[in-house]
Amino acid sequence: MAKTQGQIPDSCDRLGEVFQRLVPLHPESFKGKKRPTEKEIKATSERALQQFLESAREERLQQGLGIVGRARVAFGLQQRLMKAGYPPSLVKQVLFAMLTSAFVGDKK
Repeated sequence: MAKTQGQIPDSCDRLGEVFQRLVPLHPESFKGKKRPTEKEIKATSERALQQFLESAREERLQQGLGIVGRARVAFGLQQRLMKAGYPPSLVKQVLFAMLTSAFVGDKK
């Protein structure tokens, strides 16, 4: 099934919003609190990544994205995250994780 022109950008927007909500560029939650430990940061980051990957998988299934659609969403998401100011190394890691987990596999 061919995707309409708006479906890919809409998927990119939705996933970009989810990522920015889960991984804010400037976390304000630490104001007035002591700095979290490395262990706490790692655990929080892993939870956020898992939530994002689940959202990406759901988006793939709901939109019925094929290989080309998945690639277009990944590219669009990359552009949105870079434009939002996320470091290239983080964007690369997140997209690689997304492509190798949530966006791989059949439509089940």
